[in-house]
Amino acid sequence: MELMFKVKYDDGEREFDGLDMYYGAHSLAAISEILLLTIHASIQGEVVVQAPAAKGFRLVLKKSYEGSLEQYIQLFVTDPDTLTLLTDLGKNGLYDLIKFVLSSCLGLPFVLSNRKAKKKLQQLTKENDDLHERLERALLRAHLPIKHQGLSASLSLGRTPIISFDADTLNYLETEVVEPDTEVVSVAVSRFNARTGTGRLITSINSISHSFSPFGELDDYQKTIMADNLGKVARGEFDPLTAVVTKVNSTNGRLKRYQLHSITDI
Repeated sequence: MELMFKVKYDDGEREFDGLDMYYGAHSLAAISEILLLTIHASIQGEVVVQAPAAKGFRLVLKKSYEGSLEQYIQLFVTDPDTLTLLTDLGKNGLYDLIKFVLSSCLGLPFVLSNRKAKKKLQQLTKENDDLHERLERALLRAHLPIKHQGLSASLSLGRTPIISFDADTLNYLETEVVEPDTEVVSVAVSRFNARTGTGRLITSINSISHSFSPFGELDDYQKTIMADNLGKVARGEFDPLTAVVTKVNSTNGRLKRYQLHSITDI
């Protein structure tokens, strides 16, 4: 199976008059890392730490075209077991997973609808892995032409757009506004580290997750109910807890993360 991705650098806040080689090279390398990590997780159901550890496929730069710079990237499957997994997931399932993960990292709404993509995402949850922290640094590098040249960039699978990088998504990555008041929210736990008290919360079984850190120290009761809730989410169950949080947003109001003050199963 061969799939073709396209990265396009175009007008943003400024008109496109060429892609700076330094920023463009770092941006393309970051997008390569993003694709390798996300595709590997989507196919294999596991998260690797280093992009070169992705196995069973490779990404190859193809011929570019003049105008607003378009770079084609072809995915070649190199392993029969990987081909079986990818064929079972399907192009639509792969598309949904990539879009879901990248949208989650950038605070953009996207509802995962593909049945096989949902199943694969649950597999990742069961492994207690999460791509978000691993991808955030790469996403910042992917935005270098946006930050320094005022351009925009977009990633597509075939002719179908996956995600766009622009001034708004850069703003989301780089800036934070801490809300002055706490809120009570109904959430479930999709990731939890009992040692650090950090993790990720969701508002529905198929929603994007947002990271949290404890405002103070969590007691044993809170750690226990969060660990139990994580197990339910891993089984595809959404049984929300009641949390008191402070929201940390981007400057345009999109939720980035939570500060967790308390949480209960009542």
